[in-house]
Amino acid sequence: MNKKNIVWIIIFLFGVSIIILFTLPKIHELKIKTEIIKANYCENYSDCVDAGGKCPFGCYVYVNKNEVRKISQLIQSFNSKCVYGCLTCQTVICENNKCKEVCE
Repeated sequence: MNKKNIVWIIIFLFGVSIIILFTLPKIHELKIKTEIIKANYCENYSDCVDAGGKCPFGCYVYVNKNEVRKISQLIQSFNSKCVYGCLTCQTVICENNKCKEVCE
């Protein structure tokens, strides 16, 4: 193998590494968002529990009480690089079989 081919292989591997570095966190974020959507179901407001919040998922992530542990772990596993200020939203309702926070 000549030096020119080695240089191109190194450049290619570097490019692939950069792509992976930037896409893996986004894939992880999308997986968590999908799991949050699937876990957000209820028959009445008492089914809804706050799994905690973290940017970019929201200040309050209400999900079904049977899913809260799993979702909370997923949220905490995410390395957040953003911050928001949150309103007080300590009330939750079950609307159209989805948990929904009510902010004051």
